[in-house]
Amino acid sequence: MTPPVRVGVIGLGAIGQSLLKAFMADPEVHVTAVCDVNASLAETTASPLAASAWTDHRQMLDAADLDLVYVAVPPRYHHTIALDVVAAGRHILCEKPLALTLDEARDMRRAAQAAGVIHALNLPMHADPGIETFRRLVQDGGLGTLRRAELTLVFPQWPRGWQRNPWIGGREQGGPIREVGPHLLHVVLTTLGPVKRVWVHAEYPADDTAACETAALGTLELTNGSLVVVSCLTNVPRPEQVSLTVYGSRGTAGLVNWASPVAASGQAPLEAVPVEGPRVPAGEQLVRALISRVCGGPGDLADFTTGVRIQAVLEAWEHSSVTGRWVDVPQVEPT
Repeated sequence: MTPPVRVGVIGLGAIGQSLLKAFMADPEVHVTAVCDVNASLAETTASPLAASAWTDHRQMLDAADLDLVYVAVPPRYHHTIALDVVAAGRHILCEKPLALTLDEARDMRRAAQAAGVIHALNLPMHADPGIETFRRLVQDGGLGTLRRAELTLVFPQWPRGWQRNPWIGGREQGGPIREVGPHLLHVVLTTLGPVKRVWVHAEYPADDTAACETAALGTLELTNGSLVVVSCLTNVPRPEQVSLTVYGSRGTAGLVNWASPVAASGQAPLEAVPVEGPRVPAGEQLVRALISRVCGGPGDLADFTTGVRIQAVLEAWEHSSVTGRWVDVPQVEPT
């Protein structure tokens, strides 16, 4: 029998705990070590797993036998910890966004590629069959000439009730565009093409300069000339909405509730589109692909190059929100 892949988890907040469950459920995985600055949380998490508990990730990397490390700390710490993981020769899965800045993201990609380790970004929607169905609807020509796309993010409260922590509501690391945006930006980039430049108007609380945006309206101009209008609104008495709609000269295709495809021909109403293939929990699908790659098999992953491309758009978005001007997005080479 093939020995299980030994996994370490750094960061045991809400997101880290969620994917930890997917690792625990995989029979090919043994969660060997966990790490968090909260010693009590680390010990409580480690005990039922028979794993070692750490508060210093460097000590964990030095002492624990690990094949793969999942970095689930706040974005400010991704760069430093990821470089330590890669330097230790471990394969790595990192939370999104990949880093705080484009320079940091590029640095992380260079290091991972030079080390020859598997590097992946936690974008659970990456290989979702609903996304693949939407992508085929857009790219098979049935919509006619693509006219425009609209990305809508609405949250009745931010931070969301299950995700309250010291950083998610801050401008430096958090906010809906940084936190939720990467999932849908990835769909835009892989379905419609690269972003050439960005224009943004963002609203922030007048009494708290450290707080994240409460609303934003922006435009992504793609390299093919198409426009994606982005509307983000928080703290309104409406249900959560995460949707992407693409309008063509003959039809319309979209995603509702994050990853459920819909479509219409002509002026007909949008209707649900059947999804081909089984749908499994996103975390389970990601872990399967990741473990397969670590073991030398196939696996469709969003890697650090994907993370750098998303980071380039996020950084241009942030600059435009400050200047109120169009900001060019650096194009990212695949190597």
